[in-house]
Amino acid sequence: MATPMMIAKGVIYRLGVLVIAVIGYLYLPGIQEFFESGFSLLWDRDFDGLRQFILSYGFWAPLCSILLMTLQSLIPFVPGLAITITNAWIFGWQYGAVYSWLGALLGACLDFAIARWYGRPIVEKFINNKFLKIADAFLHKHGIFAVFITRLTPIIPFKVISYGVGLTTLSFCQFAIATAIGQAPAIFIYSVIGENLTHSIRATVIITSLLLATGAFGYYFSEDIERRFFPDKE
Repeated sequence: MATPMMIAKGVIYRLGVLVIAVIGYLYLPGIQEFFESGFSLLWDRDFDGLRQFILSYGFWAPLCSILLMTLQSLIPFVPGLAITITNAWIFGWQYGAVYSWLGALLGACLDFAIARWYGRPIVEKFINNKFLKIADAFLHKHGIFAVFITRLTPIIPFKVISYGVGLTTLSFCQFAIATAIGQAPAIFIYSVIGENLTHSIRATVIITSLLLATGAFGYYFSEDIERRFFPDKE
């Protein structure tokens, strides 16, 4: 059982991390510019602008790409799909998929950690309470299986689920493993498309539709799938 001293240390530690993050954002050279430029390009779905922005970091371009994918997870409705396609366009689908997969995983874990460390009042600053209630009900019904369903398609705001899982009792390891596996198919497919972006707009629409159908299929038959693959789930 946690003692008052342990609780106090935990609060101080979490506040310290928050203060360091704020100071870093305000005073480290180039950080604000990175955030503002990167998020503006993402919001506008400016693929060519994103490409130039990432390549402007030269040798550090892969790290820039991973960091951008990680940080976009903090803000709802900022599309990580744009980075996935741009990464494949820049680095080729193989390396692009790896960078996108790693950035998306780190971003999801960041969302989870924020929710787990700071609780619902802080999460509600990022996510509308209406969407959190929907995520609560979905997670209550399907548990960690919800991660697999929602990660199949970028249309569903997966970051809402990431924050939502952080507010449950599910472990970080469960969440990280489910995320790592669940996000792989869509990232792989969109990376293959993204390598030939100028010829793949129609293919992107088709693949998105197929992924949506797969997600709907998984949701509709979720109870049968859970009984077959998660027989010990209570």
